Amino acid sequence: MKSQNTNSAQPGYNHTGIALHPEYAAEMISGTREFGPTSGGGPELIAQNRVRVAAVSTPMGTMPPVSSVSAEQLVLLDKLGARLQFERTGIRLYEALISKLDAYGTFDGGPSREDLLQLRAEEHGHMQLVQALILQIGGDPTVVTPHANLQAVASRGIGDVLMDPRTTVLECLDAILVAEMTDHESWELLVNLAAPAVAELADELCEAEQTEAQHLVKVRAWVAAGNAVAQPKKRAKPKAD
Repeated sequence: MKSQNTNSAQPGYNHTGIALHPEYAAEMISGTREFGPTSGGGPELIAQNRVRVAAVSTPMGTMPPVSSVSAEQLVLLDKLGARLQFERTGIRLYEALISKLDAYGTFDGGPSREDLLQLRAEEHGHMQLVQALILQIGGDPTVVTPHANLQAVASRGIGDVLMDPRTTVLECLDAILVAEMTDHESWELLVNLAAPAVAELADELCEAEQTEAQHLVKVRAWVAAGNAVAQPKKRAKPKAD
């Protein structure tokens, strides 16, 4: 098995900082003067263009025409669609993390393979739960709702971290932590939204939210343990004669 440090904060071949090569700073600055921008304007013009484009843009997504549900349930279906998308993504993230652990191993206080398999199974269970709830309300789980589209775009970078062969288990856990924090907050919002709209769903949603809260606690503990392992141990002070 290939070994890898749990923390990438180690000296290496990083030459991105200009402080390492101050002799080149003047050449870089002179280059910007010789080959200036090809168009005028600055940040203010860019901001004006954003406003102009936003004013004529269409919504990021819409819900399909459904006559059998109320306006409140339509909002709930949008949020359920987002959770369905995110839980599906969560399954793939944990599958990638399991492969990462198989490649590099874990660390003291880090997750075991069984831990990650359990979390993946729970994410899969939540995906199935949301799919069933969408059908129960009268929606279509194959629809990409507006918030599902939004969260898919927002979480794209997390998958990039997990799929990068250069990242460590700890670095991937850092990315998973971002996903779990978002997931937990979204489940809390979903519970609050569902309570007045479809009261009979509250218990199932609350149970899923509590499980996601446990995910967050576990991942936080693994990240903390990994960072502690990476810290150099302090030398014991010599005893006085």
